[in-house]
Amino acid sequence: MTMQLLVDAAEFWPAARADIAAAREHVRVQALTFEADAAGRGLAQALLGSPAPDKRVMVDCHSWHVVSDKLRYHPKHVFDRALRAEVRDTRAMAAELAREGIGFKYINPAGPFLRRAPARNHKKLVSIDGRVAYIGGINFGDHNFAWHDVMLRIEDPAVAGFLSEDFEWTWGGCDHATTRRFPGIELHVLNGRWNEQQFAVVLDLIASARDRIYVQSPYLAPPFSEELVKAAHRGVRVQVVTPAVNNWRPWQDHILWKAARSPLELLYLNGPMTHMKAMMIDGRTLVMGSANFELWSYHFQQEYLALVTDPGVVAAFEERIVRADSARCVPCTETVGALKGRFADLRLQWVESLALALVGSGDTGPLAPPSPASADC
Repeated sequence: MTMQLLVDAAEFWPAARADIAAAREHVRVQALTFEADAAGRGLAQALLGSPAPDKRVMVDCHSWHVVSDKLRYHPKHVFDRALRAEVRDTRAMAAELAREGIGFKYINPAGPFLRRAPARNHKKLVSIDGRVAYIGGINFGDHNFAWHDVMLRIEDPAVAGFLSEDFEWTWGGCDHATTRRFPGIELHVLNGRWNEQQFAVVLDLIASARDRIYVQSPYLAPPFSEELVKAAHRGVRVQVVTPAVNNWRPWQDHILWKAARSPLELLYLNGPMTHMKAMMIDGRTLVMGSANFELWSYHFQQEYLALVTDPGVVAAFEERIVRADSARCVPCTETVGALKGRFADLRLQWVESLALALVGSGDTGPLAPPSPASADC
């Protein structure tokens, strides 16, 4: 087995594009967003140029409603001509892929009034010929390509076959949960219904940490933030790196409030927003994948969660993320007062309660994916 940590789209996309061009049997791509900008068109062109006879793309219906990180129904976007044009171009690009014989599906409809919006299929996957696969946090849109993130390239028939099999389950309309252990990596497939049980392994790692926990993530919320605070109070060095400018301010206020009342070491990462979902425990185990450490991933979303113990990948993360990013980090001096902090916590609790009521404790059942041109999203 060969595993390689790829930092940012600048490393991920050239490697994935080369593997797609070399495909001879099949290419499977799954993402939360896929848009008709430079990143999305680059994927479309790579698929159209690939000689593989079986090429398929699965995109969550999130990408039907949110384009360029903008909810297209929001009043401030109603007259955004560029956004409307990108929506039209994205539909046209999907239709072109279908006409050229590339399977394309929007999956996981959000339902009337976006009632099921919390229950997204948040997986990111590129799988080629049952021999190589990529997992991590990067979607196919320019704003995602601009963010700081990581992907893991895994060259191994057993791992690639396992992930390709999961793609087939989802393509057929069934989200399943499973765990498989391979040399140097443990892969968890979360189905959005039993995530809490599978996330227990991450919470156990935090609870058993003895030396250091390093987290880089824009979104931290209970129960993960609470367990990190407990670890800090018992003497573990807990270093949290989060973006200086966050696209979800409530999550930022929450972790600022937690840091103000605990020994958490909170750092802001300057530069492009970090979209990373990574946690290093005691320099031995790297937690990464598509899953964030917050309530949406914990309760509702279909995710890939990887526990990596391969020494080469762990060392690469230590060198290329922990140490390299330290040069761009500054201690967070921003403060959140008691009123704002408690309000941030209450807001997250209210959002969680509302989402649980709407979705139904994450027990969504199997979903039949609509056709590419369907408006059922």
